[in-house]
Amino acid sequence: MSDTFLRLVPNEPHWHPDEPAATAAVKIVRGLFPMAEHVTVEYEEGVTFFDAGANTESVHCPFCASDLEDWWGEAMNEAAASRFEDLSVTTPCCHRHTSLNDLRYVWPAAFGVCALTVVSPGVTSVASEQLRAIEQALGSPLKVIWQHL
Repeated sequence: MSDTFLRLVPNEPHWHPDEPAATAAVKIVRGLFPMAEHVTVEYEEGVTFFDAGANTESVHCPFCASDLEDWWGEAMNEAAASRFEDLSVTTPCCHRHTSLNDLRYVWPAAFGVCALTVVSPGVTSVASEQLRAIEQALGSPLKVIWQHL
């Protein structure tokens, strides 16, 4: 049996909410997605890569849209050696500086020290007004990650 996770990850990889903000965001999410099996804010010990699981299709340059899959694996290995503390990279295609967090992932992925996680949310998308309400409660812009395992 497969599972779907909605993970809302702060845009800034090292940012995490304080406890009152996390509690408020979880309450809002429970109201927005009443069919969800479980809603929580997960805190990691260090920066973690939140990917789309089986939904993952490709990775592209945010500047020129070149396919980066052949290069990306080695870039991830190098970043993992520092436990993802340094996400800085120079793209091999157009030689521009960016972050692994800012690459264009099809389906979206993100790096972070926390994620607001919704297990089996009972929906397949998040409306922009729903996302804004969650971001306001949590106190940060968020990346929406749909993970299928």
